[in-house]
Amino acid sequence: MVLAVHAEAINIKVRILSESNVKTVRFNVVAGQYMLLCDNAKAITDDLKAGESVSLSVFDGKVRVERGIELLGTYSQVDLIGTRYSNVFSLQSPQAGKKRTYEERLSVTVHRDQLIFINRLDLEKYVAGVVQSEVFGSSQDVEFFKIQAIAARTYCLANLNRHLRDGYNMCDAVHCQSYKGKCTDADILRGVFETYGDVIVDSTMHLITPAYHSNSGGMTVDAGDIWLRAVPYLKAKVDTFSVNSRNYQWVKTISLSQWTDFFVSNYGSSYRSLEKQVIIQNLSQPQRLAYWVVDDDTIPTKNLRTHFQLRSAYFSVHLTEGRDSVRLNGKGYGHGVGLSQEGAIRMVQLGYGCQDILQFYYNNVRIVKYTDMIDFQ
Repeated sequence: MVLAVHAEAINIKVRILSESNVKTVRFNVVAGQYMLLCDNAKAITDDLKAGESVSLSVFDGKVRVERGIELLGTYSQVDLIGTRYSNVFSLQSPQAGKKRTYEERLSVTVHRDQLIFINRLDLEKYVAGVVQSEVFGSSQDVEFFKIQAIAARTYCLANLNRHLRDGYNMCDAVHCQSYKGKCTDADILRGVFETYGDVIVDSTMHLITPAYHSNSGGMTVDAGDIWLRAVPYLKAKVDTFSVNSRNYQWVKTISLSQWTDFFVSNYGSSYRSLEKQVIIQNLSQPQRLAYWVVDDDTIPTKNLRTHFQLRSAYFSVHLTEGRDSVRLNGKGYGHGVGLSQEGAIRMVQLGYGCQDILQFYYNNVRIVKYTDMIDFQ
């Protein structure tokens, strides 16, 4: 069903610092001004100005608020609301490590003896932050940033209800999309601006879930082989554009005892036999295997990837000359489903356009404006 949309900006709620058990944090105004609300009442008469800060910490199940040496009180919820056109703040916590900078509004509560931070901001600013967090300096080409922006925007809008019961839309970890704060790269901001509102839809005009990864190893994966649910737009295909890029190949050596322990623990003592310990995969074939069949056992290769922290589940296994370890010769980086970032970068270098690249990695899709199709209210 396709609905009309209100052409208004979309604000989303993102849980930030979600991977850290934060007990105390310093909130600092970087730009603009912030009104401090504690349990929906102003805690101080004047707004916090650039350079001013407050400290927030857990105390008896609530948020303790201090301004310098002054204790302002303890509250169930603290809101810091920007009152200027452009409002930027930073958070610094000994538990979270590096200081991070964010935009717009912040709400703080306590849950299970840790601070919970919800950053409410405009969708496009969030998309720019995701692109900067996800690309890790892998490219400086605006066309690639446009691709990532469209994918990130589509993913967000397709998953707005992922954390609805928790009171927010997305988290800042890879469980949703990596989001480490305000975008500071002018070219990324340009890529987001030039694709404003662009999303990817399938043949039925529904938003897709645009999976992406670093490098396919020369062959993408059918979603059904990884997540046990076939998706028409996420099909396996030969991807020569990812060949010979930085993350195309990898090697890892694992002691034979560690390798054996994995199989014995999961599939029984028969795997102490050397014949079963070393399972040979032939990487010269342009295909991936979702699992190995050994006697009566079906072994998902993704399980080995998780256990041994491998770059991909696309590898061969060989016993080393000393016969005390196994060497894994692998290809690719990531789950292999959907868009290969390094493949897309190569396609950009070869002159392919943004839409051509997205339609190569996602089958039977097209780019539309979300303001033309769906009501997100």
